[in-house]
Amino acid sequence: MENEEEVWAQTTQGALIRGFGEGSHNVSNYYGARSAGIQNIMGISDHQCQLNYGERIAQYEATLLSSIAELEASLPEPAMRGAYDVGDEWAFYKDLKDIVTAAKTDIFIVDNYLNTDFFELYAAAVRPGVVFRIMTDQIRGNLEAVAKKYAASYSLELRSSQDVHDRHIFLDHRGWMVGQSIKDAAKKKPTYMVELSVGLVPTIRKMYEDLWAKAAVVVKS
Repeated sequence: MENEEEVWAQTTQGALIRGFGEGSHNVSNYYGARSAGIQNIMGISDHQCQLNYGERIAQYEATLLSSIAELEASLPEPAMRGAYDVGDEWAFYKDLKDIVTAAKTDIFIVDNYLNTDFFELYAAAVRPGVVFRIMTDQIRGNLEAVAKKYAASYSLELRSSQDVHDRHIFLDHRGWMVGQSIKDAAKKKPTYMVELSVGLVPTIRKMYEDLWAKAAVVVKS
């Protein structure tokens, strides 16, 4: 086991140095893990050797898991398709679900033809604690009933305004413009979902926040 551990230890050390640099806290933590346990210049018992081994493994695991999480957090977001031809419903669904999942503080959906599909396909991806708002022009079909069921367990406010004519998605400090209503996206016509420039988001969002302030409350949790 000692031989196998040494081979693994050297391989892992090299990977951490290449990934984070010799002077990084990741490598420092790794060095600390390698010397975990109780040592004695006069030698230690077999029992203490086993205890030291368990301590090393535990600290190795903690160091590697935190390093992996750090690498994952630094990865760029996967590229969105952005433009969707007729029949690209899956690509649109996947990209929009990724957007909804990414929200950390708030989501504001503006869609003049929203229906219950949004709740069935996307609402489960909203993180707990995220402020979730939807504004549409008319309440069609079972939208209000489904929204009430969702609002019984999660944060949601649904409002209606006849001044809503476009499709936008706002979350945190970002925003997207959508070509078609979410329920029809890429079914019979090509569409798009394009992220707004950072400088444009506050201006466009304010327009819809002003409409929201005047819109009629339909459901509120």
